[in-house]
Amino acid sequence: MIKNNRVALLYDFDCTLSDGFMQENKLAKDLGFSSAIEFFLACDARFQDGDLDMCLGHLLGTIEFAKEKGIDITKEYLQSCGKNITFYKGVTEWFDKINAVGKKLGLEVEHYVISSGVREIIEGSAIADKFKRIYGCFYLYRDGKAIWPSQVANYTTKTQYIHRVRKGAIDNLASLIEVNKKMTEDEMLPFKNMIYLGDSQTDIPSFKTVKVGGGLSICVYDEKNEHTREVAQECFIEGRVNYFAPADYSENRELFQLIKNYLENIAGKEIEDTVE
Repeated sequence: MIKNNRVALLYDFDCTLSDGFMQENKLAKDLGFSSAIEFFLACDARFQDGDLDMCLGHLLGTIEFAKEKGIDITKEYLQSCGKNITFYKGVTEWFDKINAVGKKLGLEVEHYVISSGVREIIEGSAIADKFKRIYGCFYLYRDGKAIWPSQVANYTTKTQYIHRVRKGAIDNLASLIEVNKKMTEDEMLPFKNMIYLGDSQTDIPSFKTVKVGGGLSICVYDEKNEHTREVAQECFIEGRVNYFAPADYSENRELFQLIKNYLENIAGKEIEDTVE
């Protein structure tokens, strides 16, 4: 009998759940760029002399390029940029189906996003209501307009949210008290009850944190893009992750089976393959 029946699935967002970058469909084009990559490169070039953190550069670049275009960066505007995000096959049905697997096993499955992207954009996406919390970069607003980054989740600071989930310190992000509260292992969600899904080198600290702690880390890749498969394979060969798999979240594909098997392992029992 397990002591804790909670299981936390932690997801990167861009190129892990979404089929591309969240800025692709609206934000980059509104700011005058043909693609998200062109927008990122323009931000990097604009702030290259300041040794600026990449995520901070993208947040500041959004504000500056928007000002040049006469666009106000508001929470509502950013949420509208998430409306037409496209996802990998099976993603929109994934959460309910995985929850159903957990329920049959007596497990309570929780879903969290831990992204270096913009939280407000994710909040506007079609799957936002599937997550218990969405962690990412977001802005401080004054008179409804973004004026400064409020929180930044870069490749290393993403790991703090893993520990927040473990401790149940999932809110009050500006406070150091809850996340640093001394707790025994028995009081925290075990690492073995945690699963992290990401897609690239920016997820490596999170991959390692979960894997070394005894949880499951999986690097997903776009089947249409050989480079992403090579990146995922490299993460596996280097011992960063337990598995790498195509980013197809359909019930009959490898990723679904990996998660199902792992949930069965946690619960100590098996269920039939088909989930209604």
